[in-house]
Amino acid sequence: MRYCVNFDTRNLQPVETDVLVVGSGISGLFAALNLKNSLKVTLISKEGMTTNNSYLAQGGIAIAFDEEDIARHIEDTLKAGSYYNDPTAVKVLVEEGRRNVERLMNYGVTFDQVNGRIDLTREGGHSTNRIIHKKDYTGKAIIDQLIQTVTQRSNIDIYENAFLVDVLTREDKIQGALVIFDQELRWVVTNHIVLATGGIGRIFSRSTNSSISTGDGIAVAHRAGARVEDMEFIQFHPTPLKGEGETFLISEAVRGEGGRLRNAAGETFMDKYHPLGDLAPRDVVSRSILMEQESQGNDDIFIDVTHFEKGVFSKRFPSIYQACLKVGIDPEKNLIPVSPSEHYLMGGIVTDLCAKTSIKGLYSCGESARTGVQGANRLASNSLSEGIVFGYRVARFINQSTEFTTSRDHHGYHRLKELDRDFKGDIAGLKGLMDQSANILRSRERLKSAKEAIRQYDETYLGLHSLDRSFLEFKNMIEVSRLIVTMALERKESLGSHYIEEEQ
Repeated sequence: MRYCVNFDTRNLQPVETDVLVVGSGISGLFAALNLKNSLKVTLISKEGMTTNNSYLAQGGIAIAFDEEDIARHIEDTLKAGSYYNDPTAVKVLVEEGRRNVERLMNYGVTFDQVNGRIDLTREGGHSTNRIIHKKDYTGKAIIDQLIQTVTQRSNIDIYENAFLVDVLTREDKIQGALVIFDQELRWVVTNHIVLATGGIGRIFSRSTNSSISTGDGIAVAHRAGARVEDMEFIQFHPTPLKGEGETFLISEAVRGEGGRLRNAAGETFMDKYHPLGDLAPRDVVSRSILMEQESQGNDDIFIDVTHFEKGVFSKRFPSIYQACLKVGIDPEKNLIPVSPSEHYLMGGIVTDLCAKTSIKGLYSCGESARTGVQGANRLASNSLSEGIVFGYRVARFINQSTEFTTSRDHHGYHRLKELDRDFKGDIAGLKGLMDQSANILRSRERLKSAKEAIRQYDETYLGLHSLDRSFLEFKNMIEVSRLIVTMALERKESLGSHYIEEEQ
């Protein structure tokens, strides 16, 4: 189906703007802030401005501060990505990272310092310390400051609780968007739309992602005909706090500062799986944990920081420390139970180095975009870097455009039937399906079975109409799940985060 709802633009209240930015994470905010003041910008957030994955980011931003570290950072990124990355995009990321961090600091963002210099830590896959951070709530510190800055811009209108339904196109050009504002469907009239809508984590039962991460931007772009690729590459973080649903992340920086993974017997085990031990790339650590669980016959895996000097852990990782205390774990005395869960999508909407998609006037940056930077597996703390580098690049490109008038051509769609059934149980069913088929260890038989089940969801729901947000999210989840499973089956060999058990 081309559109998610029935509509007629002649009956919708229009909202005119030069640029529509969808998403209030780091890439959306950074893009909006770097658009020139003469442009009218409309920024919409699916829920509150702080409900996004960027806000949850703990570790920091990977930055090559020294000239000699540029080549090492590039190589670390390529190696973590199984050399499936676009080398040009990686070069752009690394070489432009420092200047964009300086732009962040000009907006008032601060980072931890030691003896007057920015403190650098290390995470998995990095050959040296290059992660700048703010305690263990780097994302929160950045987003809070950027929100404060963006709300002061007179050319930027901000709408919370606004849901992007679809983009309108004609002849592969953007002609606006359908957005639900306060439960009313409206027509945003624009020919520049930036999708900074984040990831797909909520199609799984366990994810470190925020509750809004249902792949909306990717599904919207795909329905419009934009190229989407590499959806099979999904990173599962090895060390979220063990639990159900939206999981609390035990940052990789904990291992960067000396934390050790231990099995049920209390033994360290990562050295037998990879030369970098506890600081191996995330896909390796997640698979190693599953192998260790299988060999020991239970799922008890822990991070040990009890050897830290007293007070060091709580000072460096205050959010993690408090989260552990809330569930009755004192990290200074007890091992922290962890279990892998979905964390980050490396694929998405295909873009060039200016965040342009295959549709004129449609752009994407952040996790919803497939820039080629992340390859088959993202290097730790390269996500916030990607957000600011390509958020700035898309703003710079749009600033140079001379086309900011949009045709008021009529658009309409009336092919859908009214929703006539309860769908909530099938949301849980779809999540269970993805848990089984598209997890860390995959098999072709499970993927084939999932593809057939998703086809049945397609037949049941994609032809139905409702303005209920949870139903529209479900339709997007079905679309994204189909893309993931289909592309996983098309990729014949294991690569990075895409690991087929039969071939090992």
